[in-house]
Amino acid sequence: MVKKAVKKKDYEFLSHEMHYLETAGVISSEEKEKILNTYEIKPGSSFIQIVLTIGALLLGIGVLSFVASNWMYLHKGIKFFLIIAGIIGFQQAGLRLEATYPKTARSLHYIGLLIFGAGIFLVEQMFNLSINFNNSFLLWALGTILIGYYLKDVLILLFTTLLLFIYINGSMFLDETAYPFAILIFLPALYWMLKEFRFPKRFTFSLNALAINTIILLLFEFVPKIIDAYEEEIVLSILFVLGLALAYLPVPEQVQKITHLQGHLLHGITALFLTYHYSIIFAIAYLIFLLYLVNKGSLISIAIICALILRYYMDFSFDFLPKSLVFIIAGIILIGFGFFFEHQRKKGETNHEE
Repeated sequence: MVKKAVKKKDYEFLSHEMHYLETAGVISSEEKEKILNTYEIKPGSSFIQIVLTIGALLLGIGVLSFVASNWMYLHKGIKFFLIIAGIIGFQQAGLRLEATYPKTARSLHYIGLLIFGAGIFLVEQMFNLSINFNNSFLLWALGTILIGYYLKDVLILLFTTLLLFIYINGSMFLDETAYPFAILIFLPALYWMLKEFRFPKRFTFSLNALAINTIILLLFEFVPKIIDAYEEEIVLSILFVLGLALAYLPVPEQVQKITHLQGHLLHGITALFLTYHYSIIFAIAYLIFLLYLVNKGSLISIAIICALILRYYMDFSFDFLPKSLVFIIAGIILIGFGFFFEHQRKKGETNHEE
């Protein structure tokens, strides 16, 4: 059985409660140990790790700045040697210290990855290679994903998603004929790693955002080339359906909350834009759906309802009603929903007592 990772404070609370139940004679000592052995403390960012990470970033930037400022005075052979030596040297030093000083070792790996990324751009400049900047970020991401997986480091994989964000958005900005299809290889690989890493929340959020960003860009790129009319409505409608699907997609429990939240955000944002294209019937139907979600306890739906009301207020009433009215309406809505949730909670407590 795979142990469930929980925060340290949650594990301590659980341990305290198990001790209480053992003392009260509800469970035996063996049962207590058996239950506690199904959990493990989730590794978190310590103060030392934060200091070392910031130190690694500063050192890496300092070294790169020094090399860059003296770059023109160095021979090509020396330049290339410095880059390769920097990458291998810091990664090798990190590997040697991994067992005895794991946090320091991790910071050395970070410096090595910074030099690797800077080295890509410097080598292009050194040998006059004509490569678009987005492809350079793709090469950088290739190195970070391999090192991140080897070290089992979530921070490096988060950095990988950032590099891929720049790659795909940069590709579309450059309007290339070669589309960023490499992302279609990276995404499955990263989702596979997500499972291997036991679904860390920050990585899940950034990876889902990267996947949504990719779909949005590809839709806006290819739909107008296939269909001659109503391109924007079609793209927004597809994204709206995608958001609804994400909100109810059966995913592993560890990523369910984040994935469903991102789904609600996606269909909420696209619905606001769709109200400019569809009749008021769409807005009314969507509002009813949101009220259904609120009744189910969805807090994000309240924010979407407020945004929807604000959208129509700005559209129809801006010239006729005082601006303060929007704050009054928003305040009344929030207080009303707050009262509703408190009433529901109080009702639940009463039923529980009964």
